[in-house]
Amino acid sequence: MTEIVRGRYAPSPTGTLHMGNLRTALLAWLFARSARGEFILRIEDLDQPRMQPHATQQMLQDLRWLGLDWDEGPEGGPYAPYIQNERLEIYQWYLQRLRDAGLVYPCYCSRAEIQQAAAHLPPGVDGGARYPGTCRQLSEQQRRQYERQGRRPSLRLRVRDDTTITFTDLVLGPQQQQVQQAIGDFILRRADGIFAYQLAVVVDDALMRLNQIVRGADLLSSTARQIILYQLFGFPIPTFAHVPLIHNEQGQKLSKRIQSAGLAPLRTSNYTAEDVIGLLAHSCGLRDTAEAISAIELAAYYRQQPATSLYERLRPGPHTA
Repeated sequence: MTEIVRGRYAPSPTGTLHMGNLRTALLAWLFARSARGEFILRIEDLDQPRMQPHATQQMLQDLRWLGLDWDEGPEGGPYAPYIQNERLEIYQWYLQRLRDAGLVYPCYCSRAEIQQAAAHLPPGVDGGARYPGTCRQLSEQQRRQYERQGRRPSLRLRVRDDTTITFTDLVLGPQQQQVQQAIGDFILRRADGIFAYQLAVVVDDALMRLNQIVRGADLLSSTARQIILYQLFGFPIPTFAHVPLIHNEQGQKLSKRIQSAGLAPLRTSNYTAEDVIGLLAHSCGLRDTAEAISAIELAAYYRQQPATSLYERLRPGPHTA
């Protein structure tokens, strides 16, 4: 029996969804709906200081207006709650499993200290500093000394030196990452007590029975870390599709903090939902023109095409908005 596709879109309510966010939402929805699958909406609001009031409701309104419906979400479903800030006890339970297995240690390093310690090392993934393992072998006396100084530790996962993760992305093809060289031991809970994205997203995706993860290409480098956690917890590993981002005229990816223009200007200019779907689909190569089309019509079209056609149309890479 063929497994039902279960996909998701998981935005953070840090501001208005810009056109890049909306295009990723459309693609995540389309991957699921064109396969007659189920679509889940989850709100990723762990970093509460960055959350904006009323942003969640605005996001829900924008997605509904575009016709991107969901089967489970903040309103409820069999794997509720679908809001991360209401799932903290779940994350703590899974973190404790790793601690009990001896796979977690406290790290007292600041970002500046990590950058200084890693200065002599080759840069990690995306050009960032690779964690050099400074606190990996701290003695109990050293830890107590840091505690007396008022330092609050983050918690890191011990990654084996020989850990190499390989997977095949539906859009970007075969991928490989040697995790110690690319990242090093990575954070599971920040020093301020906030659970790390890598831990929360794996626990949520697994417990919500998601088997297809469609998201922006900027998250590609996170996948190897997440696969490590899937393996440690014994969770099934989903398929991944990292889709191209929309870039501005300077070649920078859009950001809610830099360029937050979303649907409001278009709606003020009398664009319909079908107009916007047509523009988004054309911008990433799913359609040859920007002619208006509804989300339902777009899904129906790709439902009639070979299963690989959707991935293939996305492969050329990022497009300029």
